[in-house]
Amino acid sequence: MNSKPYILAVDDIPSTLEVLTMALNETNIKVVCTGSGIEALKIINDKTPDLILLDILMPKMNGFEVCKYLKSKHKTKNIPIIFLSALNSTEEKIKAFEAGGVDYITKPFNILEVLARVKTHLKIHRIHEEMNNLIKESFHEIYTPLGMIKSSLTLQEIEYGKNEYIQNIKVAMLSLHSIYEDIYYAIKKDIKTYPVEWINIENFLLERVELFKPQMNTKHLKYNLIFNTEDAMIKIHPIELERIIDNLLSNAIKYSKESSIIQIIVSQLNEKIEIIIANESKKIKDIKQLFNELYREDQAINGLGIGLNIVKKICDKYHININVVEKDGTTRFILQFKENQ
Repeated sequence: MNSKPYILAVDDIPSTLEVLTMALNETNIKVVCTGSGIEALKIINDKTPDLILLDILMPKMNGFEVCKYLKSKHKTKNIPIIFLSALNSTEEKIKAFEAGGVDYITKPFNILEVLARVKTHLKIHRIHEEMNNLIKESFHEIYTPLGMIKSSLTLQEIEYGKNEYIQNIKVAMLSLHSIYEDIYYAIKKDIKTYPVEWINIENFLLERVELFKPQMNTKHLKYNLIFNTEDAMIKIHPIELERIIDNLLSNAIKYSKESSIIQIIVSQLNEKIEIIIANESKKIKDIKQLFNELYREDQAINGLGIGLNIVKKICDKYHININVVEKDGTTRFILQFKENQ
């Protein structure tokens, strides 16, 4: 964000725009005004504002429509929008927040209140932008050391063989790498393209399970890979399939009872490929919340609470059915892919 904030004010009443412009200019804020929602979108396309003051009742394109459109686009979805409107019913205010607004001020307004709210939301927006930039820049700093640790561990094993200490380091490194991949995907999923390709499920699962063996060993877990169908293929981007399988395997390992067995079963049901990942665990508190963002079933177990949410979003994207079933002390995550997907 520039040192001098840039605000777009959208209202079809010229006198309102005049008052806003005079007050905001006095606080060292640059203001651009328009009386049209359609014109506002053109202005935003040329230069993204730090904040938008948006009227609701406007001809051709109302404020709700403008807000929803902006929130649907990656480039503009994070712009804070404050509604300014003569509509003062609770229903209209709820509708404004549901459309994506961060605040709602009724007309006639007190300009001092408007200025106070604008400054607050500009500050919050600036903090969010700085944090997002910090996270993005941090990935480059994190990935290189992780790669070096992974390579060094491999060479260490080749030269000196495996031992308990190396395995512990490997487990910690794999956990960090999985967290890195989840956060990276969460940040990039809306702007990066993921072209699909045909993937052999058996080969893919054998490779992913092999990576998780060190983590399984820390809890003395074993696994059974059962393929009830041959040459099962699905169409998806490998990175997105990795996020699905890795998160479900990681979840199974975290919540499995010591010295138990994780079952991974691949079957064909009519025109669907089914993958079941099952583990012995204690009863889930609330299955309905499992895929919610930042939800963690057990706060004592390490994790960020984003893995299963990413799984659900990818499944929704590819129309993959995912269900969780509990029975006789076993939790089963069931994925169903269309064979021609």
